[in-house]
Amino acid sequence: VSPFTVALRYTLLIFGVISAVLEVRAHAQGNGTVRGVVANGASQPVGGALVTLTALGPTNERHEIETDELGEFEQAGLSPGHYSIAADRDDLGDQILRVLVHPGGTTDVRFLLERGRTAAPWLRSLQDNRFATAAFAEGVRANRAGDFETGIAQFQAALQVAPTCLECHFNIGVSYSRLNRFEEAEAAYRTAIRIRADYATAYYGLADIFSKQGRTREATAARSEANRITIQSLAATRARGQDMIRRARAFLTSGNVDDAVRQLEAALATDQTLFEAYYWLGRSQEANGVLNAASRSYSLYLETTPAGEHSDDARRRRAVLEP
Repeated sequence: VSPFTVALRYTLLIFGVISAVLEVRAHAQGNGTVRGVVANGASQPVGGALVTLTALGPTNERHEIETDELGEFEQAGLSPGHYSIAADRDDLGDQILRVLVHPGGTTDVRFLLERGRTAAPWLRSLQDNRFATAAFAEGVRANRAGDFETGIAQFQAALQVAPTCLECHFNIGVSYSRLNRFEEAEAAYRTAIRIRADYATAYYGLADIFSKQGRTREATAARSEANRITIQSLAATRARGQDMIRRARAFLTSGNVDDAVRQLEAALATDQTLFEAYYWLGRSQEANGVLNAASRSYSLYLETTPAGEHSDDARRRRAVLEP
């Protein structure tokens, strides 16, 4: 082989590697990341909470991660778009938020789990029934450990006391799905839906098992219904958040800055895509003399809404606050 041929092959190899690296980098830069922390009512970290991200779009993108001992989690490689994100721990309940993932960006989320705030009403009503509570908790632990037969048995035991336990039927469906017993999984999911027709999680479960069986049309219908229910619920949540912003502006106008801050923080906890709240939070913090925090809030507003209604004023105010 001539030296020229060897050099040519080597050059082509190098170009091939560079092209592959650039392609991977371009893909990575197009995806986003969601990270956050889960805390309890005392602001202490909640480890072992299950965080589920579900894309609100045509894809079936779904991710599950657990928080570490510091209550923190992170999921990278997410396609840009809106997601429903839920945090759950069986002894504390759950919370569902909506987030927007930007290409190449990182979205920060904070969950607050408190007993009785959301989550399973059957579990709250049976908090004095140690058997049912213990059976449900054992079922969750068994499922997470991959012991699905034991999980099924434990959830069925809880159903003997609480036959309308949505989470029990859903988790039984998950267990059967992992065991590839799809008929029984479908029956469990449909039982949950009969109990509560707007239980989006069960529709996502149906979409999953239909996809695994190649029942494409039924999977699409189930996923569409789940998305419809979720978006409808999130729309109601967003409306509550927007109402909080309106109240905050009224408080700020009347000089009640502390209540304005509380309303704005609550609005962002309800829906972290209410980016206008960052601007008004900055205004409130500035009025309270918390200037570093105000500057950060203006920056968050400008990062998320660079051409927003208040962007010029936010830039001007931030420039004055910056040293």
